[in-house]
Amino acid sequence: MRLSILTIILNAGASTEELPDYLLRKVRPTNVVTLILVFTIAIPFVIISLIYLPPLFYIPLAGVITGIGVIIANLLGGLKYSRIFISVLPVWQVMLYNSYLCGPEDQPISSLFLVAISFMLAPFIMFDLREKVFLYGSLLVCSLAIFSFPIQKHLFKVVYDTDRIEEYVHLLQVGWLSNVTVLLSILAAVGSILGLAILNFEAEKKSEVMRKESDEQKANLEKEKLQREEDLRQLKLAQQEEKKRQWAAEGIAMLSDILRSNLPEQELYGSVISMIVKYMKANQGGLYVVYRDENVNAPVEIKLTACYAYGRKKYLEQTISAGQGLIGQTYLEGQLTFMTNIPQDYIKITSGLGEATPHALLIVPLKVNNTTEGILEIASFTPFEKHEIEFIDKLGEGIASFIQNNRVNMNTKVLLEQAQEQAQQLRAQEEEMRQNMEELAATQEEMQRKEQEYLNRIQQLEMQISL
Repeated sequence: MRLSILTIILNAGASTEELPDYLLRKVRPTNVVTLILVFTIAIPFVIISLIYLPPLFYIPLAGVITGIGVIIANLLGGLKYSRIFISVLPVWQVMLYNSYLCGPEDQPISSLFLVAISFMLAPFIMFDLREKVFLYGSLLVCSLAIFSFPIQKHLFKVVYDTDRIEEYVHLLQVGWLSNVTVLLSILAAVGSILGLAILNFEAEKKSEVMRKESDEQKANLEKEKLQREEDLRQLKLAQQEEKKRQWAAEGIAMLSDILRSNLPEQELYGSVISMIVKYMKANQGGLYVVYRDENVNAPVEIKLTACYAYGRKKYLEQTISAGQGLIGQTYLEGQLTFMTNIPQDYIKITSGLGEATPHALLIVPLKVNNTTEGILEIASFTPFEKHEIEFIDKLGEGIASFIQNNRVNMNTKVLLEQAQEQAQQLRAQEEEMRQNMEELAATQEEMQRKEQEYLNRIQQLEMQISL
């Protein structure tokens, strides 16, 4: 029970939410100093005064009342101003007590003077350095109490037995009471110094905690910064990937429009290679189409169908066999070829200013259903990026499907033309047979007519002979 009461007294005012942190840190030290002043100085001097000089007991009793009032004020949330009373009044009470005991010509009692000096340590414990007005004001008022002692001893005098006063003063100056007073003042001073030390320790502890929290916050901020940077990097990558996907989708849409344009075959292939070279920001390109004979053993021919360089369409005649050069090898392997170290004699990019070897060469087989229908060759002075190569590889499927469908359509057209020609020939043969049948029927009728004429003639001759 006593422990709980002491805890309540020591923490009086600590639950006040309106106080800032630096004032809340002063709650416990203020209560501790108050208890030290009350129990080491005020209460003992109340007892001593009642024994030796009863008329003066009210002065230390006022100190006890001051301490109790400060604790109550702290409980009610008045810490900000209660500290002023506990830091100032004890010094004035001690100096007033000293003044009553000294005559106009006497020096202050050193033991009591030492008590007043020890009380001047209290403001340093109770006030924060940010409360300069309260701190310096309290020190100024306390100093005024000490330095105004010559005036006080002329104003205040106790009316009591002179012998008892002299005996009491003697005890305070050189007797055992002097030692007790000095001891009590030392205890008060030590308590104040310990309070300062505790405050300093708590401040260092608080500073260490704040430093750790600051380090943690700094580490967390650094992590958040790194996370934000990573998120930003991922966002940029996602935006770049989305931009690349959008770029590829637009390119595929442009190619699809060309393939659906119903242009003549040669013009369409020229538009395809022109669009690809421009869209890739390359310098030169060629589109090869694979031609196969119906005879399985017949050699495959890879013909350059369209070529585009430096903004101009070119029509070159070039036929390559399977396995011949990079184009023929790409047809056999069916794998994409990307080169940055290009032989000087393989290809030249030609313009009005001259010719030069490209820095990047991309040869892509145009495959559909694992069948290579053509080869796409693109040359550029700048290297191709990964998404551009993937884009061309994806375009190849669409071009290959068109070439295959176009070949099927051409074969179908040829077969249709052959069927139409055969049907026309059959109709001509039927007409010729009909005409022959008609001529044959006419001949038979003529023969029958002549035969009848011959029979009639014979009958006439026979009749004439018989006559």
